Amino acid sequence: MKIRLSFILILFLTVGSIQSQEMNKKKIDERSGREILIGFCNREGLMEGDFGIHYDLEYNEYTPDKKVVKKISKKAKDVKIVIILGTWCPDSQEQVPRFYKVLDGAGIGDNALKVICVDGYKQFEDISGKYNVEKVPTFIFFRDEKEIGRIVETPEKSLEEDFLSLLTKK
Repeated sequence: MKIRLSFILILFLTVGSIQSQEMNKKKIDERSGREILIGFCNREGLMEGDFGIHYDLEYNEYTPDKKVVKKISKKAKDVKIVIILGTWCPDSQEQVPRFYKVLDGAGIGDNALKVICVDGYKQFEDISGKYNVEKVPTFIFFRDEKEIGRIVETPEKSLEEDFLSLLTKK
């Protein structure tokens, strides 16, 4: 019994460490020659390195409309979001931190997100094909595993207004 329990514990720790190594991977981008994040990442990864400089600046400088954010918080309880971005991309450097500010204001936790970083060719595995992504950042919103809309590259009005519009469209 002790051996089996020890084996399960070791297996669990090994799988956990492998999964954590998969997060926030870095590589040198062929296209730009700069270090980028590639694959699945989280907020902590985005707050480091060159992207972290942009993250801090844009997050702190952006002031979302509080009335709109409050409406989002009431309507977004069951929404999942996939963010596909390039840490090398100026639009991603601007919009992704701002979007996090909207999420924080609306009380939407990181567990509602899947964040995927692509290279300069907008590739990571078959993410571009799977999600039909041509421009970054692309914010894809899902309810009940069905896409309800997306914000591509830059919002039409503002991140929070476009987000609310997607939540309320029929």
